[in-house]
Amino acid sequence: MSAVDKAREDVMWAVKTICEKGYICATGGNFSARVEGTDQFVITPSSRPYDTMKKEDLCVVNLKGEKVEGEFKPSTETPIHRLIFEKRPEVNGVIHMHSKFATAVACMEGVDGVPPFYFELLGYFGGPLPLAPFAPPGSDDLARVVVETMGNGSGVLMEHHGAVGVGKDIKDAMVKCDIIEKSCEMYLAILAVGKIKPLPQMGKPQA
Repeated sequence: MSAVDKAREDVMWAVKTICEKGYICATGGNFSARVEGTDQFVITPSSRPYDTMKKEDLCVVNLKGEKVEGEFKPSTETPIHRLIFEKRPEVNGVIHMHSKFATAVACMEGVDGVPPFYFELLGYFGGPLPLAPFAPPGSDDLARVVVETMGNGSGVLMEHHGAVGVGKDIKDAMVKCDIIEKSCEMYLAILAVGKIKPLPQMGKPQA
């Protein structure tokens, strides 16, 4: 299997998996995988329903943002994926989702992210889950604030929009999205009945 076919298979796995998880609705969200050994990545097309998508529908784009292959227009959020792949050579999979709990937290007044209130969130993200400030969807400004806010982290919430998870491959990026959505659901549940209890200092385990 060629590198580009492998990337297509990875993206189609993400399409199927994220539909099963219910993290997207209709054509919302987008997914990409780096084509190993090249300056290209495979990404989902714009405004195409995921439940009927085929690997032939996917687009190949280079790190200049130019479409190399594909019948359809690449996702409107291609600038986010392109900039992450450019700035983060260790990242090979990117998932942008409009999942309900992550998006709900990203729309809350007075919230600037999710604190690391339980060990799994701290373990995967190394600290708080940050919130990137709002910028128009599909814009270079949105790509910039997402990448700047995420830094070297594994994910970020997007104000009034959704979330992004990244990983060493697209399956790893999906794990990060699972943790984001689970953390946001728990965060909302706790705030509905009380206050967040700070996570105790977690030192090294004793021998």
